Amino acid sequence: MKTYLVPTDFSRTAKNASLYAAELSAAEHADRIILLNSYYISVYESILPSPDLTIPTEQIVSDEIASRLRQLEKLKEELQLVNPDIEVETHLSRLPVLRAIHEQISTTDIEVVIIGSNGKNDDAGDIGRNAIAVSKTSPVPVLVVPPRNKWQNIKRVVLACDFKKVKDIIPLNNLKRLLIERDIELWVLNIGRHHAEEEDALKQMLSEFNPKYYYTEHTDVITGITSFVSKHKADLLIALPRKYSFFEGLVHTSISQGLAASSSVPVLLLKDEHN
Repeated sequence: MKTYLVPTDFSRTAKNASLYAAELSAAEHADRIILLNSYYISVYESILPSPDLTIPTEQIVSDEIASRLRQLEKLKEELQLVNPDIEVETHLSRLPVLRAIHEQISTTDIEVVIIGSNGKNDDAGDIGRNAIAVSKTSPVPVLVVPPRNKWQNIKRVVLACDFKKVKDIIPLNNLKRLLIERDIELWVLNIGRHHAEEEDALKQMLSEFNPKYYYTEHTDVITGITSFVSKHKADLLIALPRKYSFFEGLVHTSISQGLAASSSVPVLLLKDEHN
């Protein structure tokens, strides 16, 4: 069963990612979407008053849980309007966001986590602020959707990597799973200096997909990548594991600076099973 995990805090950013997931599920013939909401109250919150001088009583907690369950059901209905064939499950966890996500991954065969992000200055809720943390720690691929990105069929994919480290960081199994039997145009963008031996190795690894190879000479790597994506109207940008600072900068730049909101593209952090 092909299952997407979609954490939500009911913010606009999270809702947009949920709708993107529904569109993707229709295009990819996924079987199920799990909508996950985290409602966690720390020990300190349970004994100390909030800024408005309230302490979460049992009744307040009960009412909040009921409200969140209603919102999950409403969002479920919206996703099924987008894709009537998709099964949507709603889960409410009392764990912190990251722990809730990891617990769900540990008990379910999740293909990808789809999450919204507004970057470092996100003020839209826990999900947006935790997007990078989720991407760093998730054992499965994570797709980060910019706040205003709207679904369009994935036809052009940019894989950004440093050719000199290609043998160590290319998650070949998951990359092939993504590209196989799909009508996708793959562009490989080198973010480092030219290395003939490593480039030849990469070409051999990806030969069945007939990719095009490009280089960015921009002094700022992040700007070079986002400019390339914008210029070539890519639908998806793939970032690789073990380069988390690069990925973090890439996500934040693509959302806040690099591209106009209407043309920002989702970023997929792709890992192999052992990573």
